[in-house]
Amino acid sequence: MRFLRAVTIVLITLLVFSSILLAQESSLRGRSCIEFQVGLWNESKAGNEIGLSGVTSGAKSSGFLGGLAYTYWLRERVALVVSTGIIAGESTSTASLLGRTEQRTSSVVPILIGMRYDLLEPEPGDHVRPYAAVAIGSFLGFESSNTLLSQSAHSESAIGGRVGVGADLFAASWLKLGAGVRYNLMTDFRIPVGARSNYSGPDFSLGFGILFGGMTSD
Repeated sequence: MRFLRAVTIVLITLLVFSSILLAQESSLRGRSCIEFQVGLWNESKAGNEIGLSGVTSGAKSSGFLGGLAYTYWLRERVALVVSTGIIAGESTSTASLLGRTEQRTSSVVPILIGMRYDLLEPEPGDHVRPYAAVAIGSFLGFESSNTLLSQSAHSESAIGGRVGVGADLFAASWLKLGAGVRYNLMTDFRIPVGARSNYSGPDFSLGFGILFGGMTSD
């Protein structure tokens, strides 16, 4: 959580002082962006439990944890987006009173492709652009466990999608800052991954992106 707070403070500071970094006027059509995102709405737990079977230690996070997105502007206000990330992660280790040790890890990774559309008619050089976005794809679930004598792994995919709204601030000709609220919707896994069969739900993310390609004019 301290890391998320630090990222939030940095991004807000950049937003406040963005006028110092105002970009030269440029068209987004034909440009690309690699964006790194961090999630703010997630629940993290870590600790130890002592039960009849022994001692269990673990770390668990749910909600959008972070991701990577590639954006290509087909037109000034229409862009193609391919994204991936992690919306859940869990790791546990159990040591029984009889000396048996088991380790288990799981994660859910969405791989989505979609479109984003600027809500206002943009002009080249506009620095703030609100948008709506929709994407579809697969949510991949991975789980593995191992003991001293055996190992097992399970992977499964579920169909899903994401809808959301957000806003981008183009702080420089090469730098984009963004914030968005999205809702993830998916079908159930046949076999639960971690403790759940479905990871649908909302998330809030902040991100920064590096723009490249296309033509720039003063």
